[in-house]
Amino acid sequence: MKIAVCAICRNEIDYVEEWISYYKVIGFDSVYIYDNVSDDGTSELLTALHGIGEMTRVHWPRRDGIPPQRDAYGHFIEEFSSDYDYVLICDIDEFLVVENGTVKELLAEAEHKHGNVGAIAFPWLIFGSSGLEKSSGGLVVDRFKKCDKKPSTVVKTMFSPKNTYNMRTHICDLLSGAYLDNTLAVADWNQSMPIKLKGSSMGRAVVHHYYTKSREEWTRRRSLPKADRANQELKNIAEFDKFHNQTHERMGAEIESSTVVRYMNGVRQNLDVLRAKVDGARVDLISVNKDWIFGVVYDLASSESVKIRVMGSTGKETVVATKPLSSTVHVFTVKTKWRDTFSEDFNISIVGGSSTRLFTRRDWPDSEKSIELLVKYCPDAEEHIFSIFLNMLEEKPDARILQLVRSLKFAKYTKCRDFIAALSAHVESPAHGYLKDFAKVCGEDLLKQIADPTNKKRKYIVNAVRS
Repeated sequence: MKIAVCAICRNEIDYVEEWISYYKVIGFDSVYIYDNVSDDGTSELLTALHGIGEMTRVHWPRRDGIPPQRDAYGHFIEEFSSDYDYVLICDIDEFLVVENGTVKELLAEAEHKHGNVGAIAFPWLIFGSSGLEKSSGGLVVDRFKKCDKKPSTVVKTMFSPKNTYNMRTHICDLLSGAYLDNTLAVADWNQSMPIKLKGSSMGRAVVHHYYTKSREEWTRRRSLPKADRANQELKNIAEFDKFHNQTHERMGAEIESSTVVRYMNGVRQNLDVLRAKVDGARVDLISVNKDWIFGVVYDLASSESVKIRVMGSTGKETVVATKPLSSTVHVFTVKTKWRDTFSEDFNISIVGGSSTRLFTRRDWPDSEKSIELLVKYCPDAEEHIFSIFLNMLEEKPDARILQLVRSLKFAKYTKCRDFIAALSAHVESPAHGYLKDFAKVCGEDLLKQIADPTNKKRKYIVNAVRS
């Protein structure tokens, strides 16, 4: 049996490592997190965790008029869910706690009783602030012990992908199979609000919902829009006081926090290995236009390829691998043509690193610098280099420009090499400026290109010759 857990999050840097570790410890095979464009370091952390194979991060920016949570769940069902027998959909502040045995044992028991299981609804057990005003270090499951006396009738769902065609925020829509509650009986729903059970009990498992955390944390969370709303709806600060003075403490099924800590420390050690390769490295641009970004990474501590994350000002992103030139210098390319990830201002970070650099239009290398850097780091990008070269000749003809490209072999694009050689000879010729002399050194082939009105490069060649 393979099981996965899926969530959407934004700005959860203090909590994601614990949440991922917890679900791995209790037996989930895979963790998926849809990153709703975090700006507190969560995106960088999740990208690094994805990079070491600890979980799968999906970049998921908010779109106008669309609730990102439900949209993400639909994407997960279509793209990933068929690899699993069961999937739990929940949030980063929700922890499934099984009373006796493991999650997979519970699922096996449900199948034994009912045969075809479509889904299981697990009620919330809501935890408040435990009287805490300030945020502090330590696990969420250790800091907050006070909760409601009984579970809510609101649920979160674990579903069978083969039986499910849609996931809402709390419940799913089934094609077949029994929808059970946490006692492993067929669920009895509140008909006036069918995302709620008619009644609830501790049953075999509940979801510990750490709803408010401390007052400081609740206040900080107020600035973020709710993921289940299409509009930018914020949390209400008055809601906190409902859960500030709970007195009940759940006894019985305890979350083994020491095991979670050990697992989390192992994850952090793996992250440290990745960071050791990339911390201290710096990213710079080689060449940028509306079709491509060429970049270079200096001072890496590994000759193995690393990942580069590029995010435009629109929130769209792409992740590409570097091509090592040496143990310390790598290059990378990002294709922006025909894609909506490109904007003139963009952020670049090295996956696993602790910093992100913003590049604006003013940071783009000019044409001359681009050719100089491309010749140095990407000499085989012949067509790209030649295109910049021709543009420079058209914009500001100057024999000095030839010096930038004369060292290139143009092994693949031999016509480019012939053109540069011919143009060099033409510039240096005593008969400088005459097409007939140009034809002598170029040959008839290039002259035909100049004469061909359908040749897209014709105007550049003509302007170069005339100059």
